[in-house]
Amino acid sequence: MKKITYILLALLVCAMFIGTGSAFTYTNGATIDPSGSLSPGEAVTASMTISLPKDSISTSGSLKLTTALRDSTLWTVYVYKGTVVNNKTSEDALITTLSSSSFAYTISGFVLDYDQPVTLYIALSGLIPESLKGQSITVLKIDQEPTAPPGESATYSSPTQKVYNPDDFSGMLAETQEQITSLESRVATYTSYGVDVSSVVTNLESAKTSLAAAKSAGTADISVASKKLEAATTSLTAAEKALSLAGLTAIKANTDAVDLIITELYGKGWDTEAKLLGITNQGVKNTYDVAAISYNTGGSPNVDETLKASEQALADGTAYQESASASPLAAVGSVLPIVIVIVVSVLVVVGAIIFIRRRRGGWDELG
Repeated sequence: MKKITYILLALLVCAMFIGTGSAFTYTNGATIDPSGSLSPGEAVTASMTISLPKDSISTSGSLKLTTALRDSTLWTVYVYKGTVVNNKTSEDALITTLSSSSFAYTISGFVLDYDQPVTLYIALSGLIPESLKGQSITVLKIDQEPTAPPGESATYSSPTQKVYNPDDFSGMLAETQEQITSLESRVATYTSYGVDVSSVVTNLESAKTSLAAAKSAGTADISVASKKLEAATTSLTAAEKALSLAGLTAIKANTDAVDLIITELYGKGWDTEAKLLGITNQGVKNTYDVAAISYNTGGSPNVDETLKASEQALADGTAYQESASASPLAAVGSVLPIVIVIVVSVLVVVGAIIFIRRRRGGWDELG
């Protein structure tokens, strides 16, 4: 019985050691050409270098390569000695070359299990199937089986890439044109306030140029057209960002100016107007603070209404300021309340004296 127990323990230990090899490693992810969004029927290439440490894969294991390039697929895998390799590695370091035309290519561990570390240079080419239009795809995926030990990765996937859908192109054109028209209207409003929108206009013109190029290419060359449309969208995003900054800058200048007016109004005794203006200006500041946080964390907040409110506050403040300066009492300034108190006090005293004297005169007549 003890012998059987020892045998089972030995087998368990062996099993533990068999699966302790590390997974494949890589320094850089896959190089995809073209990068970014793709078009149906477009030719795509990918390449990646991975290293397999000694004993990292067993004869019963495997390396599975998969791709979304299911038309004209071609895998070519170069297996080199050692752990450092590039595309200029000498032929004497090349162990073997493997190839497949399947979109899912499994390389047996029997082929890759060497008594030394090896490096694999994986090259892939193929076409984007028409069936994938409108979807997001993974061009290159690598899975090692069995899975790696805890804490190690046994899989790699290239970043997902969108495949354009020609059927959506006309709608995307219309949407981009609407965004441009809307932004032009907002720019006109900012300009009427005297806001510097030069950076916004530069990006807006770039978006209009790219949109025109996209329209010209059309669905006949959907790859070029879609990329031009993407460029227009990128320029519009930059324009929105620039408009947010221009608005925030103008709002800050307006609220600072209103603060100075409020101080001046208090100094001239226009307390009621100063308080009302202060409440309005504080509300604008609160909204500004929220928008500024959004902008500083990568957002492009729409500050149109806040800018409008700040412009109105400045206009109201300026009107109060002009009225206070034109008032005959303006020269009296903050002394006005004291003067009023003194005048009232004098009138009260004088009135009291007159009243007392009249009362005394009455008593004499009665006496």
